[in-house]
Amino acid sequence: MSVACPSGTARRHHAPGRGGSIWRGILPALGLSAILLASATAASEDQATGPAAAPFSSGERLFYRVEWDPPWYLFFLPKMEAGELELALSADADYEQKPVWRITFKARSSGTLSRLADLHVDDHFESIADRTTFCTYEVTKRIMEGRRKREIHVKYYHRERRLHVRELDVARVPPRTVKDRQKDGLPVCVRDVFASLYALRMEKLTIGSVRKWTIGDDDVVKEVETRALRLETVQGPSGPIPGLLIDTVALLGGLFKEGGQFRIWLSNDERRLPLKFQVQVKLGKVDGRLVSVGRP
Repeated sequence: MSVACPSGTARRHHAPGRGGSIWRGILPALGLSAILLASATAASEDQATGPAAAPFSSGERLFYRVEWDPPWYLFFLPKMEAGELELALSADADYEQKPVWRITFKARSSGTLSRLADLHVDDHFESIADRTTFCTYEVTKRIMEGRRKREIHVKYYHRERRLHVRELDVARVPPRTVKDRQKDGLPVCVRDVFASLYALRMEKLTIGSVRKWTIGDDDVVKEVETRALRLETVQGPSGPIPGLLIDTVALLGGLFKEGGQFRIWLSNDERRLPLKFQVQVKLGKVDGRLVSVGRP
């Protein structure tokens, strides 16, 4: 395989493509931890009481270390560091005369995989969501993955039940429009992947809960089923703690273009921190672990 040995001109030529494919499996992973768990409202139906006080506040920052475990046919390659993720929350007093949450997500390549694939990743996403409902107003993405450079802007019009998405290829001079379209017939409230995660943390989940719902990313909408399976001991930032394992099934098409499985572990306490996520795809397994929490 092209990533098996970084020495050799031909292999170096193919490594960036394979590395980019691996990273395009990694980057949605933390976001999918929000997508698959966006059933916060449905989950609350199993609770005797309503949502507790918010387990987060403006200024919270979550830091993750990501590793790639190669597939079986690359058995001679060890598990290796792939990158770092950061998720941050801040309050904004005025967005079109509405109080909102501003959520930022950053992904950076690092370690052995980045050097092996000869690929630099530096992605930045920002989501603006309603302070109470977490319904998304707009999402901005800046994607820099090697030679691939994109800027994506999604605007939600809740009253009209539509969205508009515009995607630019900024690697070209001048930038080229890749996508510029509108999607109609949306639900009144749509949450992007990251706003959904914070909406979830306002609720409590129980073992055995199964829910079906839809979520949007850019102009794509999928129906996903979530299943809270069991409690497991997970390594947290300060040591082992109980985590609730949640599995997902995409009912129409896979979560990923080439199929695959996604799992996440939430801390079984009042903070409901996303402790760990795992993505199993054709190119191996991606593990992300929460390594530190920045407090306001």
